[in-house]
Amino acid sequence: MATTIPSQGGTPSPRPHFLDSYPFRWTDPGAVELRDLLASVHFRVNPVLELAQQAGILPAAINWDQPLTLVWFELITVARNQEKLRPLLERIAAGPDVALATRIRELLAARPVLPAPEPEPSADTWAAFRDPDEQERQIFRTSEYQDVAFLRRGAELATAVCRLLVTHTDGTSCYGTAFRIGPDLLLTNHHVLYSGNRPAEAVEAWFGYEQDLDGRELTYRTVRCDAATAVGRPEADWAVIRAADPLPEDALVVPLPERVSVAEGDRVCIIQHPHGLVKKLAARHNVVRHVDEQVVQYWTDTAYGSSGSPVFDERWQLVALHRRNTRVGGLLSTSEFRNEGLRIERVAADLAAAGVR
Repeated sequence: MATTIPSQGGTPSPRPHFLDSYPFRWTDPGAVELRDLLASVHFRVNPVLELAQQAGILPAAINWDQPLTLVWFELITVARNQEKLRPLLERIAAGPDVALATRIRELLAARPVLPAPEPEPSADTWAAFRDPDEQERQIFRTSEYQDVAFLRRGAELATAVCRLLVTHTDGTSCYGTAFRIGPDLLLTNHHVLYSGNRPAEAVEAWFGYEQDLDGRELTYRTVRCDAATAVGRPEADWAVIRAADPLPEDALVVPLPERVSVAEGDRVCIIQHPHGLVKKLAARHNVVRHVDEQVVQYWTDTAYGSSGSPVFDERWQLVALHRRNTRVGGLLSTSEFRNEGLRIERVAADLAAAGVR
């Protein structure tokens, strides 16, 4: 299976699907996405070894005594070398995890659905690095109790969050996360809805794309969006789009506050579709590491596909629009990895200035 790209002479020349490249093309955006996707679901050695053997892969070339991310790196490479990569993925897609099978089918497509590419940050974007403060090393000094209403409100707000499937004018597709902020209005990142400065050609929103506790996929609803209504700002990395079909009646509208209170040391939760899979809540090691007038930076987990997710504080007040991850600091030994969202006041002010209601 191949796509075509223009040659230097202007005549299209075949370019193999990244799954069929030899040697395997790890520089392709889909390659790392595939590895991280598989490692996020299959993270125990014995089941992975069994899948490899079922696909006819010779396992002796792989070091199984290492972290599973590295195991998958070697397994994908070896599987491609042995002409067994597609059989391996077909074997995995035939398993019981419907959401994983859906993502693998999207990657197997002639035009694979990939994460929306993040824009390159400017040199002065990142906040200064600071070592974890004393409180980060304290245990049981402050109460970690939450009223049970926290769970109820989180479940209610989760109805507003949806998975986006975006098709661009060049035929490429990507995915991301969005959430409802008006009767027919969805908020996400600019880099999800736009390819450079070109808006998407078609957009679908998947509401209720979730699993139950037994891993069974629930029935979800696909809503068409009107690509012509997209509005956004690339420098702030936000965008909105209106639904062409009615949104589910049970999908809450998340209000955009004019002002929020968020500070370093607070905790923030993110409802998202990491790797384009079913909806997830990230609420562990979720400490806010930096706040300024533009951004909120935090340790709350995200992944490809989380772009455009709502960031909530411990009272489920919307505080930011998640947009990317970053490493701050100088040397690797003294640096820190964080995720980052645009302060929601910035978005609210920009929407008002653009006349979006």
